[in-house]
Amino acid sequence: MGDFLIFIGFIGFLASVVMCGINLFKKNKVHLKQWGLGIAAAFIVMMAGGALAGPAPQAPPKARPAENTAATQPAAEPVKATAPDTSSNASVTSPATPGGVLKIHFIDVGQADSILIQTPCGKAVLVDGGNNDDGSRVVDYIKAQGVKELAAVVATHPHEDHIGGLDIVVRSFPVAAVYMPNAASTTRTFEDFINAVKASGAKRVQAKAGVKLDIPDIAAEFLAPNGSSYEDLNNYSAVLKLTFGNTSFLLAGDAEAASEAEMLNAGYNLKADLLKVGHHGSESSTTSAFLKAVSPKYSVISVGKGNSYGHPAQQTLDRLASAGVQIYRTDEAGTIIATSDGNTIKIDKQASPVKPHAPPASTVEKPSASSDSGAAVAPAAPVPVKSSDITVYITRTGKKYHLDGCRYLAKSKIPISLSEAKAMGYTPCSVCGPPR
Repeated sequence: MGDFLIFIGFIGFLASVVMCGINLFKKNKVHLKQWGLGIAAAFIVMMAGGALAGPAPQAPPKARPAENTAATQPAAEPVKATAPDTSSNASVTSPATPGGVLKIHFIDVGQADSILIQTPCGKAVLVDGGNNDDGSRVVDYIKAQGVKELAAVVATHPHEDHIGGLDIVVRSFPVAAVYMPNAASTTRTFEDFINAVKASGAKRVQAKAGVKLDIPDIAAEFLAPNGSSYEDLNNYSAVLKLTFGNTSFLLAGDAEAASEAEMLNAGYNLKADLLKVGHHGSESSTTSAFLKAVSPKYSVISVGKGNSYGHPAQQTLDRLASAGVQIYRTDEAGTIIATSDGNTIKIDKQASPVKPHAPPASTVEKPSASSDSGAAVAPAAPVPVKSSDITVYITRTGKKYHLDGCRYLAKSKIPISLSEAKAMGYTPCSVCGPPR
């Protein structure tokens, strides 16, 4: 009804205006007055129609795009299918570390490895995630540091004590990129990890020597693996060197003597202020030559208290202590945090009071020139001393140690001390006959 009155009023208004114009031209004052009243009446009719019609209906608001809605609604479960947009200025970043410092957290996950790196610009990187049962603990620790997303996750190699908890981590945080060596395992743990990475949509990058992490404010480069075929998965370990200002850190994963020798032979700058000791301090890692090249001031051993492997090995502790390296152990101190301002490194725990074991003293008694009976006594023959530090050589895949020049060293030749070779279970070659 309101619309009809508006229409009639509008027609009457137009007709009255036209007729007023005509009578104004003819100078007919009587009709002019009548049509003027018609204009007023038409206007009143339109107003009445407008009142009856009510306000015009408003168009419904446009629905927000689905991606914006998802971004503003709290997620009911971990993000699985989409990778974070790291190029956007609006992307969530971890809180910048106070004072522009680099913080490296060696998380206590028992007989396993998990390392959280927080950069000065607020980025976060996780190297390994402990055992299967450690996933939730690692996630809780990361969240406690205010981290909301991970710029990178590094899976050093496919052993359960390094990747076991990473599937839960990857399902709990947006992850931009996952770095892992070209090594696989048939275990359910590895399968769970790969499925979680696929579901996350994170970019997958092969970790190998020369590959760099794209992280502002720090230099982060892999120095290993350098090969593509190893008998032991430990030697596929992605060894990462971090440099911030004048300070540097070398995270060795579980790299053993073969991988260490490859890094030495490649001529890399291995010098670092802090060494995350390889393979939980096993005797199979941290050879004398490698330790000399790194020449660290500090070392961290991630190891479980009372573990069945006997880690860390006394030989490794002795080498570190003899080199004047301060030793920090997660089985003694719990989680260890190293903080660098670019010039100095501070560690929040006390170093382990490890002292090098002194070698057994030679107790050969010097006989007297004569016995009580006055009879002359022949001088004792000199006692030969075997040197355990003589250099022998091993190969990448063999289980024997050799002398230099042995025909079995044609394809690979890795220097190692005799004591280290024996401690690692190598036996002497029957062809070249090295010392025993």
